[in-house]
Amino acid sequence: MQTLNFECEVTAERDLVLRLPTTITPGRHRIALVIDPVNPAADELDVIPVGDGVPPRTALWARLNALRDQAARDGELPDPMSWEEVITEVQRRRGELDG
Repeated sequence: MQTLNFECEVTAERDLVLRLPTTITPGRHRIALVIDPVNPAADELDVIPVGDGVPPRTALWARLNALRDQAARDGELPDPMSWEEVITEVQRRRGELDG
């Protein structure tokens, strides 16, 4: 599976034509299309964390809270990352950064 990212202009007719790279072999493929509007101001949005007093609404949320509590008890809880550090780490894990 490959992930390809394209930035393009959507016309009033809403037609879109993509030329795929040669690494895509001919044949049947499942292609997922995600419409993610480019918003340069999105990076400047303030993230408001949910307080510890808010009860978890999902099983995953409850599990993550339990893991965080366990790490805090064991003294293994790292310092919180800044928003910029989170973005940089995501880009590093995706292989988007050189080095």
